[in-house]
Order: sequence, then C-alpha cells, then structure tokens
Amino acid sequence: MPPPSHGFPAGQLPLQVQIGPDGKVRKTADGRRIDLANDCELLGLVQYDCHVPRPEMHHSPVKCWPVQRWFRRCQSKNGKFMVETTAWEGTEAAAAAGAASTVASPTTKAPLGVHWMHDPKDNPPVPWKEQ
Repeated sequence: MPPPSHGFPAGQLPLQVQIGPDGKVRKTADGRRIDLANDCELLGLVQYDCHVPRPEMHHSPVKCWPVQRWFRRCQSKNGKFMVETTAWEGTEAAAAAGAASTVASPTTKAPLGVHWMHDPKDNPPVPWKEQ
C-alpha cells in the first residue's frame, strides 16, 4: 500500500514537487530547483471512463468517454521522477510558470499534441500500450 498523501491546490504543484517522498529537497544536477514547466518533459495518455447504462439488459451498450491525463517526467540529481499534472496544466499557475508556450485545448485547457507515454527506448515513440 502506498504511503498516505495529503491534498493541495493545483497551483501549489511547482512548490510541492520540490520535496521528494523522503522529505528531502529535490534539485537538478547543477543545483537549481526543479522548474516543472521548463525542466520536465510533458507526457500524456488517454484513458476511458466506461459505464453500462442498463446492466440488467443482455447486450446493453457500453458508453465510454475519453479522459485525458497529463504528466511531467523530471530529472533531479538523484534520478527521474514522474508527477501527474492534469489539474495544473492550462491553469494560470502553469502559465505563470512558463507553460504558456504549449498549445492548449479550448475545452480542457490542457496542452494538445501529446497522446502517448514516451519511453526513451521507443524510437520513434509508440502509442501507449498496456503491459
């Protein structure tokens, strides 16, 4: 079971990412603080939220809606780590942090153009695949 975690507003994400799960301050290899918008690679994946409207009916149709999720892969002097940034991407806090240069979707206000998780071993990147 994962350790307990506390909630915080999405605007605090750039500050929260500065502290690792061990409670120590994260820094880049050259000693700078982690800049979530500029130092971390943007990754995304689409998941689906599916419901069976009438489960009592045999052959009831399944209705699914896409759910876009966004992540940042960051590099600290101690290694790589991932942060889910779905709630943060496209906000004023992200824009102020320098993420305004990404193209945003008018409906989700999240960046467009990244629809797969990229593994550096994949050349070229391949669409997200289940393990």
